[in-house]
This record gives sequence, C-alpha cells and structure tokens, in this order.
Amino acid sequence: MKKLILALGSSSLLVLTACGDDTVVPVGDASTDHSITFEAATQTDTGNGGTESDVEEAGEGGPVLPTPPTLGTQIDRMGRPAINTALNHTFDPTCTSTSCPPKDAYNADSMPTHWATYIPQFEQNLAIYDGLDTVCGNQAAYGALGNPAYTTLASVLAGDMLWVNTGNSTCQQYLGVEFNVLGITNTDCGGRTPSENTIDITYNALAGTLTPNTLPATPGPVTNGITSPASPPSTTFPYLATPH
Repeated sequence: MKKLILALGSSSLLVLTACGDDTVVPVGDASTDHSITFEAATQTDTGNGGTESDVEEAGEGGPVLPTPPTLGTQIDRMGRPAINTALNHTFDPTCTSTSCPPKDAYNADSMPTHWATYIPQFEQNLAIYDGLDTVCGNQAAYGALGNPAYTTLASVLAGDMLWVNTGNSTCQQYLGVEFNVLGITNTDCGGRTPSENTIDITYNALAGTLTPNTLPATPGPVTNGITSPASPPSTTFPYLATPH
C-alpha cells in the first residue's frame, strides 16, 4: 500500500493512503516554503518477492508523464473517401490490385502544401468519369469559378480534407461546404456523418448525375450497390456500430 505523506506546517501531518505498494513517498515540506512537490516512484514486482524501480521523476502539481512515442513513417491517410482510389492513376496499366506505387506515395504524403501536384492527374481522370452518362460537361463544378473544365473540382478534391462549417447546426450533406464554394448555396455544416452514402455521392458528382441543387443531394443512378450498413452506426460519438 503506497502512502503519501504531506507536511502541512510545523505541527500537522496528513497521511493519504492509496492502492499501490508499501513505499512511503515524501511529498515536500510545507513548513519551509508552503509549497508541495510531487515525487513519483513506480515499482514493479520482479516475480521473486522483490521489487525494482522503473520510473522516478519529480515535478510540481502532479506526476511527470512519459514522453509520447515517436511516430513512424506515414503509410495511409483518409480525408474524403475514394479520392485516391477513383482519381489517382486509376486507369494506369502499371498498377495492379496488389501494387500501385503512385497510390502508395499519395497515402504517404503528409505535406498539404504538396497536394496541389496531384491536380493534373485528377483532371485526366475526371474527364473520363465525366463521360459515364454520355454527356460531357455536366460534371459537378465543370468550368466553375472561371477555371478550365476540370481544374476547379480537381483542386477542391486534391485538398483532401473534410471541411466543417461550425456556424451551421444541420449536418446532413457530405461536401456541403464544398458545394457552397462552388456556388450551390446551402446551410449545412458539411463534414461527414456515418449515415451518409459518401461513395455514391462522390461517384455521381464525378459522373455528372448528382442533383445537389436541393440539399441534401440526391446521389443519382451510379451506385456501388450498397444501400445500408450491415449494422447501423450509433448516433453518439464515436458512432460505433454493434459488433457482429
């Protein structure tokens, strides 16, 4: 049982008992400077009846926390779903189901200032998707903001982050903030809720079959065939579904 002894003046002594070992840890002497210093000593059972010290550090106001571990090399990132899959070297014959170095490089790219370099690649693939409904030029944001055909949408999607307008309280529209930038006025907070069919909305936006003028947007005819999750997500953070 660990005991913390606090010296509170020259004639008072308070003993606090907490679960742990039987080590007595002094916690300063208030008779001299009326301040309390915390010393933490962590001991572990060695398995042979003895103990050994792991950590012994001091600090004011509480225990000294260990230094966070150094993160390794980034291997994946996820802002908006399907961007890397649909727009980055999607039709590259050198990419296979198990190997695609350009996609791996995209996932490992942790520098937002570098993400604009993906715009030319995205523009090429956006042009292919624009023809899925046999009508060219009806893709979301086609020629928007006075830019060439696919530049605006490629630029928006290359900044691969979820945007949320915290001034709005309704959150039902994936890409709601982006739609506002593209001139489709709405009062949605944007971001992404677990119940939104983000993949279908994305593919229909690329194919020109999304009808976002009345929000929430209607996905359209292009679909991945999944209409509902196997288990509905919770309505409270962290929105985890019931495990199978």
